[in-house]
Amino acid sequence: MGASRCRLQGAAALLACVACNVEVPRVERVAPEDEVERAERREPTPTPAAGREIRLPAAHVPTADEEPETPDEARAAGPRTVPSGTPPAIARVFERLPVGIHDEPPVGAIGASGIHVDKIWVGQAYEREGCTGEAEKFSLAKHGAVNVCFRVVHSRVEESVDVLWEKDGELFRRRAMQIPELHAYRTRAYLVLRREYIGSWKARVVSVDGIELAAASFVVVE
Repeated sequence: MGASRCRLQGAAALLACVACNVEVPRVERVAPEDEVERAERREPTPTPAAGREIRLPAAHVPTADEEPETPDEARAAGPRTVPSGTPPAIARVFERLPVGIHDEPPVGAIGASGIHVDKIWVGQAYEREGCTGEAEKFSLAKHGAVNVCFRVVHSRVEESVDVLWEKDGELFRRRAMQIPELHAYRTRAYLVLRREYIGSWKARVVSVDGIELAAASFVVVE
């Protein structure tokens, strides 16, 4: 019995030793072909360089022409739009004047009483509606006179304006004109042409406080 037990124990030890020297193969997972292809095609996400300036395309950058208009620019001028440079006290008087359906913005400055001219034009003749045959050049051979028409708007009180005729930059003649108690009054001044009148002219409408309300230029030739 002792010998048999020894043989059995020896055989068991031999088998255990053999088992220790046997390598067990490792099983590796093989990715499917489609997964391998996606892994090969995947590109790394670029990392932006530190401090790199990002610029928008030119079409996205607003230009000066595309800047929105300010409310003052968008608002159209009306009959009581105060001309630039008007003193505040005169502006307040001007803004309180009634507005007629034919009133237009002043063509020049405004007098202390709010008086202003909203239209001035030069013509070859004068009719009921004003100067006709508008022109800037007059010939001694074709025309007998120069007519300057203008429309005065003011408060309903009688006042006057002066028409200054200037030839070649020098005062040639002054004429006072009465403006009746009407909201708007159209009138005219005229100059009968003579040979000594050849030259460059300007007719200036001036208020009693010396403010130029309007002006018109013309030339007299032979």
